[in-house]
Amino acid sequence: MDYETLSVNELIDALEHAGRTPDLDLIRACLARSEELEPALLELLRTDPWQKYGLEDDTDPRAYGDVHAGHLLIAARSPSALPIFDEIFRDEKRDHLIEWFGDKLHHYGSVALPLFANLMLDEGAFGCGRSVSAGILRQIALDEPDYKPIVIATLQKLLPPLPEGDEPIIGDDELDEMWTWAVLELSRLGDTESQAQIEALFAADAIDTWIIGDYDDYLLRLQEDPADLPDPYDIIQTYEELHRREAREAELKATWARQEQERAARREQQAAERAAALRQRPSTTHVQPVPGTPATRTEPKVGRNDPCPCDSGKKYKKCHGRPGRN
Repeated sequence: MDYETLSVNELIDALEHAGRTPDLDLIRACLARSEELEPALLELLRTDPWQKYGLEDDTDPRAYGDVHAGHLLIAARSPSALPIFDEIFRDEKRDHLIEWFGDKLHHYGSVALPLFANLMLDEGAFGCGRSVSAGILRQIALDEPDYKPIVIATLQKLLPPLPEGDEPIIGDDELDEMWTWAVLELSRLGDTESQAQIEALFAADAIDTWIIGDYDDYLLRLQEDPADLPDPYDIIQTYEELHRREAREAELKATWARQEQERAARREQQAAERAAALRQRPSTTHVQPVPGTPATRTEPKVGRNDPCPCDSGKKYKKCHGRPGRN
């Protein structure tokens, strides 16, 4: 299809119904006209297709319109989309979008720093959105080192202060999962200023070691080179990878289907072999002579002068014992 000739409404409709892996030419056409498409893309990002269409599962091609709109708006660094991303990161019902966009929003750079800093520090916000925001801030700091001190100071705000004397760092307060994410991102940025607080949190078992490891792991991460820059966002590479992943999944499904057919064929063959063996097995309901042995009489012998078994009152020799009678 020649997407370049389509109108704005036609492009948006094609994007909205494109499924998980849209045609790369469709993405290129939308990217080339992103400024013209921006109002419609913003509306598409804002709209939850699961609610709009009452979708039941993600096999419906309409389930990805907001995903494609978000990718295109990130690629264009649309400032008008940032408030919508803020809403999405606070909405537990749309948490799947956080997974789609979380490792791409650093593409906005320092323009997005205030938004994700406020989101991360908001104790009433959705926890997943807050923790991913911490990672976005760290990526922005690596992309733009001038903002690294600001990001470190913002992350440090999540940590409880060191108490005076021998008082425990957390007292009777409930554990805060954001301490763990703050420790992770601060160590990745090479921050040593907060090391005493972090050591105290580890000592108080206030850090989720399942997520980031123990204190020794923290020290190792702290010594690593923090200048591991995140990859720049490339929307075409993103969709090329989606196409490759879909091809791999299709290949796996075909392999599983073939293996299941082979297992079913083996089961049928085994069932047929068992049935054949049962047919060849000697009957247990009839007495059959062993080959090579004389047949055995199963009824008592009747004498010629005995009463006939038919109860006629005659002797056997005068009744059924006569020659020619059955």
